[in-house]
Amino acid sequence: MEPDRVERPGGGRLEQVRERLRELRDRSRELADAPPNGGSGRARVLRSAELVRLAALNAARAGEAAIAAYHRAGAVHDRAAVLHDHLADTATGDADRHRDRAREHRSLADADRERASRVHGEPTNPHT
Repeated sequence: MEPDRVERPGGGRLEQVRERLRELRDRSRELADAPPNGGSGRARVLRSAELVRLAALNAARAGEAAIAAYHRAGAVHDRAAVLHDHLADTATGDADRHRDRAREHRSLADADRERASRVHGEPTNPHT
């Protein structure tokens, strides 16, 4: 199962954050690269600069929210892996199946942290 295809609680919100982040980054680039149209009055320049600043701020906030969501998802997978290991160790249910599920959750946790590190090029930190 591919980590990108796993249904997670709140996964819809994460997709919304990703989409909004893309929109804000695109708009920020559009505003930064746009040539002056119809003159370069001081008011227009100041307004454009403010819009660029707001777009960058909103993009940064959306990125931070996405990073936090990925780290929370990774932590949830870590806890699920510990639970499955415990169930296997105490012979509760199918021990082999619990060990397999623990490995799957660890893999998903690693994938979540990797995605978090790619949002802004931050290093992966499994302890946040």
